[in-house]
Amino acid sequence: MKTSVLIDEMRLAEVRPDQVAKRYEELRRAEAAHLLQNPSTRWVGRATPTRSCKPGPAFMSDGLSFHHCPDCGSIFASPVPVQEELDRLARDGEAARWRRDYFGQRFSEKQRQAIHAPIVRWAQEVIDEYGLTEPRTALVGNDETGLATSLNANGRLGQMVLTERVSGQPAPDGAVEMAASELSAAAFDLVFDMGSLERVADPERRLALWSELVAPGGFLAITTSMASGLEYRVLGPKAASFIALDRLTLYSVPALTEQLALFGFEVVEFSTPGRLDVEVLEQAFADGAPSDDPLDFWTHALKHGGEDFKTDLQRLLQRHRFSSFARVLARKVG
Repeated sequence: MKTSVLIDEMRLAEVRPDQVAKRYEELRRAEAAHLLQNPSTRWVGRATPTRSCKPGPAFMSDGLSFHHCPDCGSIFASPVPVQEELDRLARDGEAARWRRDYFGQRFSEKQRQAIHAPIVRWAQEVIDEYGLTEPRTALVGNDETGLATSLNANGRLGQMVLTERVSGQPAPDGAVEMAASELSAAAFDLVFDMGSLERVADPERRLALWSELVAPGGFLAITTSMASGLEYRVLGPKAASFIALDRLTLYSVPALTEQLALFGFEVVEFSTPGRLDVEVLEQAFADGAPSDDPLDFWTHALKHGGEDFKTDLQRLLQRHRFSSFARVLARKVG
């Protein structure tokens, strides 16, 4: 199984400006509060994200109840709002409108390149490594940053179909937007899903959709946040990116590998190329995260270890798949 190590010069402030992140967080937390206070909100209870583990004691974040599975390391909320409620917020919610406005009007080309370039390079690597010629391609989930346009621009993906989008940027020239119900089974050689798994009410339904769409021998390429990564293992619900409605399910590396196998996928690459884990942790301590044992080690190490230590630590996290963001390539068996 391939594991990539990708160290570059991207900085946290370039892709997540502090004032932007804080405003989005405020709006998203307000939406969670409204859902909890609204008696008409429909909720559904969930079992563990994998079928072999038992949930640990619950903790609260933004009013939602989360469980940490001690066996597989996954984190998941239960109960969660039904998917229709989440789709409504993604379509009409204030946080979604603000996010669309930011990406549509104020998102700089430098930010766009920092976010899109690694995914576009990855797509090209997959095409070259596996000899795909104009693969039939689908992009599943919302596309608020305009990734579909960047992927489509390289000209090597054939005609792209967009599905399961509730909001997002306009479809790029030549792409087709279709509902999942309109798509034929086993229709695609390459399916992308960038960051939607942690946000849906029923991740198994999303896994089943991937399995339905990918042709035998075809590929699934996904990105998702990881519960086994440094940010969540050290900071837990105090992590800056732990916004409840955006982190309804966080798989660990072994849990996601297990789930993909259950739905007919063989993992051929599982990398955690998070390039910002160390900076995220450093920022959290600078903002006043608790520094008692065992966190005191991290505050001391990040303060006195120097830039070489930070680079070495980030490289170590990637090599052993303990960054908090993953990219996974899986082949459909059969």
